[in-house]
Amino acid sequence: MNVKNGGKVMTLSKKIQEMLKDELRPENIKTVIDIAEFLKLKENQSLWANIDEADAEYISKEEYLRIEKIKSNGEFINQDTLLKELDIDDYEI
Repeated sequence: MNVKNGGKVMTLSKKIQEMLKDELRPENIKTVIDIAEFLKLKENQSLWANIDEADAEYISKEEYLRIEKIKSNGEFINQDTLLKELDIDDYEI
């Protein structure tokens, strides 16, 4: 994850390191970074779970079946590959 700080883009890891560099030993800063990244992952998973639950409200049964067929055949593109093709940096989403 990237955050903007005074016009420059910083990763979550760098932001945490900068904030805690005088407060904790490096190994403890690493632990804080790991915990923050885990929590961010859990938030994203929760968001996607909510989106998945709402699928039926917005996606027709035919479209849902088509998507499931694509998933089962492995005919989908990697998100990182798609972002690169679209020339989008991950911090922009």
